[in-house]
Amino acid sequence: LSNETKHTFLKKHHEECLCLFQVRFEVVTSEASYCRSLDIVVENFVMAKQLNVILSSQDKNWLFSRLNDVRAISHSFLSHLEQAVEKDIMRFTVCDTIIKHCPRFRNVYVPYLTNQSYQDKTYQRLMEESHEFRRVVEKLERNPVCQRLPLRSFLILPFQRITRLKLLVQNIVKRTAPKTKDEAQAIKAMKLLEKMIQDSNESISQMKNIESLVTLNAKVDFECRTLPLISQSRRLVREGPVTELRDFSLKDREEERNVYMHLFNDYLLVSLRKEGGRFTVIDHAPVSDLRVENCRFKLHSLQKNLFHLHMPQKALLLRTDTQANKLRWISALSRPYPEIDFSAVQGMCTSCFKRNCRVKVNSLMLII
Repeated sequence: LSNETKHTFLKKHHEECLCLFQVRFEVVTSEASYCRSLDIVVENFVMAKQLNVILSSQDKNWLFSRLNDVRAISHSFLSHLEQAVEKDIMRFTVCDTIIKHCPRFRNVYVPYLTNQSYQDKTYQRLMEESHEFRRVVEKLERNPVCQRLPLRSFLILPFQRITRLKLLVQNIVKRTAPKTKDEAQAIKAMKLLEKMIQDSNESISQMKNIESLVTLNAKVDFECRTLPLISQSRRLVREGPVTELRDFSLKDREEERNVYMHLFNDYLLVSLRKEGGRFTVIDHAPVSDLRVENCRFKLHSLQKNLFHLHMPQKALLLRTDTQANKLRWISALSRPYPEIDFSAVQGMCTSCFKRNCRVKVNSLMLII
């Protein structure tokens, strides 16, 4: 190699090594900053006697859930990172330390992040309903150590930190020489962090599902056989009002009624909406027992946006307010079935066309 080529190669190699060193060092320095912030929220808020007098044990648990544990694991992690730097400041690694701490991270961060919705609701409720809580919090926030940051900004630090740590490790993977031990460690650390974030998101989603089921369970009465609503595996897919046409001649407006459908991943509830946001369930069926048809009526008919829903004990002719809503309902109700054999409905002045259940509506697909 010519001297110029060697110089270019060494310069590029030096720049890559320097960038990798900077990213690794940022893991350490950002963790140190994070630990200082955790010290502030624990010492200035969690341990504040004025707040402990005001808060019930339940409110305190929801508001500051596991912050002490988060602080402890973060200081332990920082201590091990600093030891690695002191051992060899130019060639230290961080991903091996992250891998060792991931099981402890998981035990602390997943519950903390799952509790975040309760934390937010508790904070909002206390700020709105307790003048004393608001007064004390605002006083504590004026402490110079907070640097004018509100309590809420400290409470979301763990979520921000675990996300930033994943991004830093992704950057390390990009800058590490391929097919090396360091790259293998970086990839392993990245996957562990991604899995932890994914598990946290799933736990949060499950918690929200349970909350919505508990709320709905308190609002429904069953005119038909009672169905236990609360289940960890149940999630809401789609809900909304539709019109049931009870007279197939389609002429008598009095033979229409508004119904409300809650479609879960395993069951469909058909209800009548009552005052005060309550529902009376008039029918329900497993999703596996449903069959749906998209119906096109004769041109002289004024009825539009109709579809036919077959349930185990009866069939419903339903109308939506828009074509888009109809397609969304058909798509949602048809999800379990790749294909359905639609049969002709006798006694109706309709011409129903067969449709593949997986209705593709590019811009109208239901977002779950």
